Amino acid sequence: MEQNVIVSTWKQWKNELHIILLWRLILVMILYTLCRLAFWTLNHSYFPGITLSGGFRILTGGLPFDMTAVLYTNMLFILGWMLPFKFRYNKIYQSSLKVIYVLFNTLALATNCADFVYFRFTMRRTSSTVFSEFSHETNGGSMAWQFFLDYWYCLVILLVLAFLLAKLYGKVKKPEFPKGKWNNVAYYTKGVVLLLIAATLIVGGVRGGFRHSTRPITMSNAGMSVNKPLEMAIVLNTPFSLIRTLGKNNLKDPKYYKDPRQLEAIFNPFHNPIATKPAKRLNVVIIILESFNREYMGGCYASGNRKGYTPFLDSLMNHSCVFLNAYANGRKSIESMPSILASIPSLVEPFVTTQYSEDRFNSIPGLLRKKGYHTSLFHGAPNGSMGFNSFGHLAGIEHYYGMTEYGNDKDFDGMWGIWDEEFLQFYAGKLNTFPQPFASVVYTVSSHHPYKIPVRYKNKFPNGDLPIHKGIGYTDFALRRFFHKISKMPWYKNTLFVITADHANPMTEYPEFKTGAGLFEVPLIFYKPDDSLKGLHKGPAQQIDVMPTVLNYLGYNEPFISFGTDLFAAPHSSRCVNYLDGIWQLITGDYILQFDGTKTVGLYYLKSDIMMKNNLVGKVWNVQKEMESYLKAFIQQYNTRLINDRLMVKK
Repeated sequence: MEQNVIVSTWKQWKNELHIILLWRLILVMILYTLCRLAFWTLNHSYFPGITLSGGFRILTGGLPFDMTAVLYTNMLFILGWMLPFKFRYNKIYQSSLKVIYVLFNTLALATNCADFVYFRFTMRRTSSTVFSEFSHETNGGSMAWQFFLDYWYCLVILLVLAFLLAKLYGKVKKPEFPKGKWNNVAYYTKGVVLLLIAATLIVGGVRGGFRHSTRPITMSNAGMSVNKPLEMAIVLNTPFSLIRTLGKNNLKDPKYYKDPRQLEAIFNPFHNPIATKPAKRLNVVIIILESFNREYMGGCYASGNRKGYTPFLDSLMNHSCVFLNAYANGRKSIESMPSILASIPSLVEPFVTTQYSEDRFNSIPGLLRKKGYHTSLFHGAPNGSMGFNSFGHLAGIEHYYGMTEYGNDKDFDGMWGIWDEEFLQFYAGKLNTFPQPFASVVYTVSSHHPYKIPVRYKNKFPNGDLPIHKGIGYTDFALRRFFHKISKMPWYKNTLFVITADHANPMTEYPEFKTGAGLFEVPLIFYKPDDSLKGLHKGPAQQIDVMPTVLNYLGYNEPFISFGTDLFAAPHSSRCVNYLDGIWQLITGDYILQFDGTKTVGLYYLKSDIMMKNNLVGKVWNVQKEMESYLKAFIQQYNTRLINDRLMVKK
């Protein structure tokens, strides 16, 4: 008898409007979990050592983020479904709601599927800055087409998810108008009450709780479900990341140190050089290589026991000052130029996509231009790509040369820009026309996905074990031809060359380059043709060290702001700061510390624990305390100076 009552009640309620709504939202939650499993499976090599219990904690930890994303993206659908009017049972109205449901949720699932691959390039879930990062690209269509060709399985997974979404939506019967005697007052009263209850539940779901003290759930909350910061990318979902970062790039003063004197005693970006010798009127050429990992360069290994794909650069290192443990201050191309040219790292979000990009700042080109230098920027991509020309202008670069100035589309690689060999030859010719001294920057493009090389070199370079290896070999060859050409020019011996990469590439043979430290490792080479700069340094270095190192080497004698260190003055005492998916990292010669803004969550001894498996938090307190103090001071200086427009020395 009791069982019959339960069955009868279920039959009565299963087609009730609000039960159907709940089922359809749960359906999307299930598909989000399938996306999470696919993301994890396709990128499993980046997440070693996750136990069964840890995996369960990650999957369950992702549910609140999925619920928030589902509620946000289905807000219009929920509102349309809950409106307390009788026309909501209309066939046409119900069909319209289905279109809204399938369309919005398919778009949300598409962003998740895109991160199956894009994550490997940024090591984080895609944020809202992606819209500004690619807003200047004129070849977006060809890039998207190439993406689908190379990563066709992402499209297949999306189509399967969209099919399930539409198919299972129809497995539930359409809501039926309540039977029995219903007067208008009772019907609308119930509808309004249920709408208010639903609104309350949605607010609680979006915030992550109902208590007044509950802060809206943010990406940093994902840290509660993981052992390593990188694993937060599994817990999160891309729609949540996009929504939570939309218009949310405002920095706050963390107020770690209330006494300015204490803060500056620990870390002070104010540099006041004291020139004891006459300034060197040297030319400066900065070469930024696309996606060059330290791993790809045999010369970056002091032991020489790793094969490389850069024979020319390896030979150049024998006559250069090389920092074997150098790190990028970001994971994206647009984060590299502020770091290298202006000594401004990108913490939390790329500097150029934040509101603080309007701050006044000093840079190598800007400061040297005031000293009479001719300044230029060369980038073989379509003009305006990545917004490099805009940033270059703000950084004091007077002359910009892109694909338009190159003037021969026959040398276009069909995707990113002019082939490196041809563009570097063009660059060499232009340099020879500039008045001295000059400060010039060139950004290569060919070692970029899909890692194509000119057909004429099909069998010239070693294939290696990764698709990028042949592209690395081609760019190295292009550099050989570039240096061969300029070595005969009169200004060559009077030039300081700086060679580094924009960021590390996710393609790697060795697992140590997938750790929190390894994900940022890039080459850093200072070359002077007269062999006056030589040596291999194992001490850490970073992109933001380039500016103070170059300026001090030239004998620049005016104060400036820089978050980096002069590597020539202290080659073994530099520290490296970067940001990885909600976690700040500080790397010294021996240790890496990971900090979530409130507390230290990771501390590893890199010399004997290169895979970062043995967390030493609380075990070497003196080291942890000193590193944490420095990182707090760095973050506070960074935030407050950006907030208050203090990136320049004001006279």
